[in-house]
Amino acid sequence: MGGVPSQLSIFNIFRKSTKLKAIRKSVSFNQKLIDRDALKVVQTIAKAGFEVYLVGGCVRDLLLGLKPKDFDIATNAKPEQVNKLFKRSRLIGRRFRLVHVMFSARKYLEVATFRSGQVKTAKSGVIVRDNCYGKIEEDVVRRDFRINALYYDVNTKEVIDYIGGLEDIDSGQIHVIGDPMVRFEQDPVRMIRAVRFQTKLDFELSDEIKTAMHQQAPLLANISPARLYEECIKLFHNEYGFEVYQRLEKYDLLKHLFKQTHKNAFIKIALNNTSNRIKRNKPVTPAFLFAVFLWQAQNERFALIKKQQKSVYLAMSQASEEVIINQIKQVSMPRWLTARIKDTWMMQNNLERMQPKKVEDILSSRGFRMAYDFLVLRAQSINPELKSVADFWTKAQVDNNSQNTQTVHKKNTDK
Repeated sequence: MGGVPSQLSIFNIFRKSTKLKAIRKSVSFNQKLIDRDALKVVQTIAKAGFEVYLVGGCVRDLLLGLKPKDFDIATNAKPEQVNKLFKRSRLIGRRFRLVHVMFSARKYLEVATFRSGQVKTAKSGVIVRDNCYGKIEEDVVRRDFRINALYYDVNTKEVIDYIGGLEDIDSGQIHVIGDPMVRFEQDPVRMIRAVRFQTKLDFELSDEIKTAMHQQAPLLANISPARLYEECIKLFHNEYGFEVYQRLEKYDLLKHLFKQTHKNAFIKIALNNTSNRIKRNKPVTPAFLFAVFLWQAQNERFALIKKQQKSVYLAMSQASEEVIINQIKQVSMPRWLTARIKDTWMMQNNLERMQPKKVEDILSSRGFRMAYDFLVLRAQSINPELKSVADFWTKAQVDNNSQNTQTVHKKNTDK
């Protein structure tokens, strides 16, 4: 690896130079915040005679008085042993061998076996396999951030801290376990996770993390576009999306996710709109934000193609396809999502033309609502000249709903 120490030797150096001593601290928090199914899984594994804990982000959030979205479980039981304890469970993963205990079509809990930190890496330094099992003291070291390396003993109601996670939570700090340069090389996604945690928790990143991110940001190119798609959903589908966006720009990470995107008022208002919808428990779709992020690039490409292509429709279609193709080289998008993005873009021209004869067909089209919302936010940000257009379609919907109500009322009266 060109003189760079192997990942295994780095783990060994860290363990030998650091005397890991467990601090067990009794803690009290709202026990109702703990998922009942997570408790059942922990109790089942413990009853079978294994060591088992709640671990990671759920422990961090419980200590901060937040309701965790996910509950991860760590144990010294092998995946195959865990799998045998639960009728509705399955073994998954190649890089990380895990067990998913199923509770419904959408709900599962993830159980991981303690790992030793002995990893197999690609030439780039990225971990490709991590299935060497170990003890809890070894499992601590392979985790990413100190605030995520806390273990909660359900029976004793104690938090076990080997690495200073409790101290970081008290001080509002985020530190990587080990050398950030090495840890980001092993898994570059840790850089964008650091930004997400910083924003969500309102914590401060260590100086070492900030320095390493500026240097290691290009390594995000080593991550599969499919995995980055999942991470982008986590980055922006929350109550603080624009703050995350700003920090990604600040640390030179954004261009490695959306190289065609540049900050503008449209992006700000769209991210804030998405956050407000989430706060009100309204549905959101990643297609909308991706369409917003790439709209400027689509416009720029359209302007160039239009010089050679007389048809607005064909020029728009070609520009859309080219921008989407360029984007999925960085962050993959499923076909349903790219189709919705393109439909939203293509419909903007139809909305702007406001043709009376086509109003009814447009209102009844499947993609109208998202295209309308897109138009409204454009009018409120980068295209104020479209306010009258947005008002036209707002009124058209009111009139259409009123007409439909009258029709239903007439039918009921006729009966």
